[in-house]
Amino acid sequence: MTLGKSWFDSLSNLKGIGPVKVQQFQQIGIASIKDLLFHFPFRYEDIQVRELATILDQEKITLKGKIVSEPVVQFFGRKKSRLNFRLAVSDHEIISVTFFNQPYLKNSIHLGETQAVYGKWQSNQQNLLGMKLIKQAESDQDFAPIYHTTKGLRQPQIIQAIKQAFEEYFEEIPELLPHYLNEKYQMIPLAQALFQMHFPKNGEESKQAKRKIIFQEFFLFQWRLQLATQRQRKQTGTRILYDVEELKEVIQSIPFNLTTAQKRAVNEICYDLMADFPMRRMLQGDVGSGKTLVAFLAMIASVIAGYQTALLVPTEILAKQHVKSFNRMFESIGLRAELFVSVMNTAEKKAIIDGLHTGRIRIVIGTHALIQDAIKFKNLGLAIIDEQHRFGVGQRQAMLNKGVDKDSINLLQMTATPIPRSLALSLYGEMSVSTIDELPNGRQPITTVLVEEEQIETVYQSMADELSAGHQIYYVLPLIESSEHMEQIENVLEVSDKLRARFPNYQVDVLHGQLDKTEQQVVMESFGNNQTQILVATTMVEVGVDVANATVIVIQSAERFGLAQLHQLRGRVGRSNLASYCYLISKPTTEQGKARMQIMSQHQDGFIISQEDMKIRGMGDVLGRNQSGLPQFHYANIFEDQHVLEVARQEVGQLLKTPERLSEEEILTLSQWVEKQMIEV
Repeated sequence: MTLGKSWFDSLSNLKGIGPVKVQQFQQIGIASIKDLLFHFPFRYEDIQVRELATILDQEKITLKGKIVSEPVVQFFGRKKSRLNFRLAVSDHEIISVTFFNQPYLKNSIHLGETQAVYGKWQSNQQNLLGMKLIKQAESDQDFAPIYHTTKGLRQPQIIQAIKQAFEEYFEEIPELLPHYLNEKYQMIPLAQALFQMHFPKNGEESKQAKRKIIFQEFFLFQWRLQLATQRQRKQTGTRILYDVEELKEVIQSIPFNLTTAQKRAVNEICYDLMADFPMRRMLQGDVGSGKTLVAFLAMIASVIAGYQTALLVPTEILAKQHVKSFNRMFESIGLRAELFVSVMNTAEKKAIIDGLHTGRIRIVIGTHALIQDAIKFKNLGLAIIDEQHRFGVGQRQAMLNKGVDKDSINLLQMTATPIPRSLALSLYGEMSVSTIDELPNGRQPITTVLVEEEQIETVYQSMADELSAGHQIYYVLPLIESSEHMEQIENVLEVSDKLRARFPNYQVDVLHGQLDKTEQQVVMESFGNNQTQILVATTMVEVGVDVANATVIVIQSAERFGLAQLHQLRGRVGRSNLASYCYLISKPTTEQGKARMQIMSQHQDGFIISQEDMKIRGMGDVLGRNQSGLPQFHYANIFEDQHVLEVARQEVGQLLKTPERLSEEEILTLSQWVEKQMIEV
């Protein structure tokens, strides 16, 4: 390596990349030489020269031959042109080549010279619709890389910058994987892999490079996670030494039996609470699986042991629902939860703040308001975060900082976007995972029906049947009121008027974000008490609304929602032993939209749905990468390469148990990489 040079150097170190170009590269996430080298092509154009007999109509291919006619440019229209010439691709085959709106190429086309051309084959005309002249320097390549770019930054400029980076920094590319792993799995050096990711000569080179990059990404991700876990296990935590018999009495007071999965989760969490290191656990489960009750029992265990506990949730509706549920179940045995949200008056807030500071209040449930500086606990022992992907890493840390010792607080995070346990173990590497994979007894599958707008009468008939049986209905839409860009989508206010006319004997109300908090509370209480039979709402009802008597949910313009969101919405019904129905009114125009509707109608299992959603939208969008600190892999795919992720996890686990397998240089390289990543994250 060259003294003073590093692949973390700025792009401005490359020739021809000034302030403007640096800014353009930064727009696509490239600030350093390393970023540039890891900016892989999203596809390759196959530029292998082909025989005419093997080519299909409209196929993109490369043909090579001798130029047998002078290039001719014809201009037509405004700034439009057509460049034509003829190419002898064999002794007896001559084709025509056409380039549109690239008249300057005429200066590069010379009679009698050999030229390779990449383009789209039009078999009827025996014509190649030219897309690119292949330069002599590229003639030994089979694949041409195509990159994501931005305005002002052209493909040739990206390729030139990458080539220059390899020329000047190839020796500065460190080998990040331990030597013995490269030998064990026969992987090529990183510098070679990076070059072959950009400029493979053939399919085998591309395969070698991808194999190395995928394993390395998973290995480094697991290294950082498991290292953090190892360090966390060495910290001294707040031990929640609760009375087991007293907790059992609380569980026996619940008017129904916990499911086997709930019991297992409670045991796992309580075991961690009693450990001498701080708990870091993820509780995942499908909609309606009973995660909240498990969280309540963990809170009660903390209170029994003499500690305070806090439950942080993303919305006021959800906070109020949780407080109501907790007190309904446990206030009779002397356990009461208090609410803390931003809309409370000054006197109410002061009472809660004082109560938490003195220790009088032991259980609090609230929104982001809980992490403000004014909130101080006397002895916080357990913090729980519901819908954890809606909170940023900093917000979660702010909650943990409420403890006397911020590193000692036990943390339980909850998510209703479940993924397979094996995958969860690899992704939430620094956390233990508890999974609730069964629904409470007596729950019936929700009948899900795809409906086109023309079939709305069948939905109205079903609504009428359920209303006459004394049940209630949700009607969900993506908009509150009309928008000039989305006029075709009926909005909450229009639909509520239509439903009032259609069902005059029933109370129809609306719920959306433009109502003030007091109005929202009145609407929710009215629906909860069955004073309102039809609730027309936005996605505000996605979480925190639990009305057992609601048996129908109609989701209009369903194609506009993601799979996870549709599944959450569907979970508003089916919360009792009553038969329930979900009607998805949609007219998807894209293949992705059609796929989402089919998945929703065919599957009830949240584990399957979340996996399919991740395949369609990506892991980060579903699980909340920015919020949860999940990785953004350059190339690896957690579903297609799941087996590699598991191998990497196992290898890291073994290596941390036997660190003597690493040389001092390898330890230093990995340490520097982790330190750099922590700064960037």
